Amino acid sequence: MANPMRSLLWVPGNLKSRIDEAMACDADCIVLDLEDTVPLSEKILARKMVVETLQNAKAGRKLIGVRINSWQSPFAADDVKAVVKARPDIIRLPKCSTAEEMQEADKLICEIEAEHGITIGSTKVIVSIESALGLINAFPIAKAAKRIIGLGLGVEDYTTDLKTVRSTKGLELELMYGRAHLVVAARAAGIMAIDGAFLDMHDVEGLRAETQLIKQLGFDGKGLVHTSQISVVHEVFTPTEQEVAFAQRVVQAFKQADKEGSFYVFVDGKLVDPPVLAKAQRILDLSGL
Repeated sequence: MANPMRSLLWVPGNLKSRIDEAMACDADCIVLDLEDTVPLSEKILARKMVVETLQNAKAGRKLIGVRINSWQSPFAADDVKAVVKARPDIIRLPKCSTAEEMQEADKLICEIEAEHGITIGSTKVIVSIESALGLINAFPIAKAAKRIIGLGLGVEDYTTDLKTVRSTKGLELELMYGRAHLVVAARAAGIMAIDGAFLDMHDVEGLRAETQLIKQLGFDGKGLVHTSQISVVHEVFTPTEQEVAFAQRVVQAFKQADKEGSFYVFVDGKLVDPPVLAKAQRILDLSGL
């Protein structure tokens, strides 16, 4: 999946006005929610609305995902049966703690794909890690099925499981290990790492600081709770003019060095080596250059 995934906007699946607003926004991906933001009494209605939204969406307009209910819930299997045939780009599997849970979900998704003539494996999955056990099992979970394209961190449930509270400003020390571990597991599996949502829609600077932190840790994107957060997250994840200019100088210097038969390369007075070249190329790829 070549599309960028800087921003994943959560949208309650039972609120049509919020769904309509999300469909018109600039988020890289909207995630229609059937889980935590939907009351128990609205679960069936939300599933119906989400399926209708998927069926009516214009292909390729934006990535559309669905967060189903947790695999331990009585709703998950019916969510999968209804949603997969409506062809979402992504299914978000929440509260996954073991590889076996993901394998069970994958088996059911395969069955629904086969039943409806959908290419097996085309329904991609981002798995949410939301507990200490899930974090310890992050790499086995990430390798549990080929359809998995990313790991996401469910920060609120994760900190609850740790028996701590989440701070919303600063370094969020209670999340540092979890975030770092999740990124390493995702990279080891060759998939994306997606951070959890910043809940305070009014705290722009807090959102900016947290997004800069998770970008530095290696995350590819971040969950959002409001459309007003999109521009800040995109700004942080978009390489600056200075970063792009440096990356271009690195690539050009290596091209020249390759002609001369040497990788002993200096750019702006700094020794750069092949890993720096790889980083430079990634910046240019993110910039569309």
